[in-house]
Amino acid sequence: MLRMLVVVIALSSIACSKGLDTIESAEAFAKSRGVVLTEKTEDTKQAVAPRCFDYRSGEVYVGILQFNTAEAAKAYKEVMDQSPLSSEQKIVHGPIMFMVAEGSDSERQKVVAALQP
Repeated sequence: MLRMLVVVIALSSIACSKGLDTIESAEAFAKSRGVVLTEKTEDTKQAVAPRCFDYRSGEVYVGILQFNTAEAAKAYKEVMDQSPLSSEQKIVHGPIMFMVAEGSDSERQKVVAALQP
């Protein structure tokens, strides 16, 4: 039993060190932080990331974008942060980017705080 526990802990630490690299790992991360994601829909009209899904967490919009590399996610965030048209708050975890918008300011800030690395 102890050996099994050591293996599970070792595998968990490897997974944690790898970080978020897929939509599915980002969903699991959000859930582990208490962010309940509902109304999952694939965003096939966007052209910046290979995979992108939209969700709701209460009244708050949460988008998860999966880029090919962490550098691409970071570069996109930098460009969007300079755009006056972009009002979403962006949180980057390697090649994954969370975009948070809508809802009340307090609810939105709770989601942003929970999704921080």
